Amino acid sequence: RKSPNSELNQEQLFGLALYTPITEWWKANTNTLSFLTAKDVKPYLEGWGIDTVGGYWDLTEYFMKDGRRWYFDFIQSMIENEPQEKWGELMDQKFGSNERAHRYLKTLSSGEALNNLKQKGIILFDSELQLGVAGYDATVLVGQARKAYTGNIISGEEAWKVINFAKALALQHFSSWEDFGKSFALGFAIDMSADSNTYKEEVFHLYKQVLENPDSPWNTIKWP
Repeated sequence: RKSPNSELNQEQLFGLALYTPITEWWKANTNTLSFLTAKDVKPYLEGWGIDTVGGYWDLTEYFMKDGRRWYFDFIQSMIENEPQEKWGELMDQKFGSNERAHRYLKTLSSGEALNNLKQKGIILFDSELQLGVAGYDATVLVGQARKAYTGNIISGEEAWKVINFAKALALQHFSSWEDFGKSFALGFAIDMSADSNTYKEEVFHLYKQVLENPDSPWNTIKWP
């Protein structure tokens, strides 16, 4: 979906394109900083605790500095390199009783997320786990900046600063839309809880369309 009134340049459109699969789920424009209406995004902002200036920047700074990379990188490395009998101790030292961390361990050690993505043809090889979840973190940063701007939590200038950070994060880790997309899908699969399965299936369906449709931003905007 595109607005006929967009005046954004290619760099700005590339930044927004990082959020394309979820933008499509929301039925929002892919070429405007604004994201539907303030009323539409209000429940999302409240649900994530980013409906205030302080709440937004607290979470945004977390996603910039650590994000879900903090969980994934440590846990995946531990699974690959440490004997299973040491996992409990290492997890306690790093995460304490953090519920999300233990959910990541369960999902990654069982192969649940990887197998699900392989069944869908999104990921083909186990080695693609090495792509990590920076693509997912970049996606979250872009989406939340657009919604916070639309909800009058942050200014347009502030939103673009966050989107530019997300863009740099993506470019640091990936060299193609395909690899970026796989990282997004991996992070999304692990991070969404079990009660989000319908939403996950819908987003994965749209993800494949975004990857394959010749008119999608991922096929019309070149990866720099």
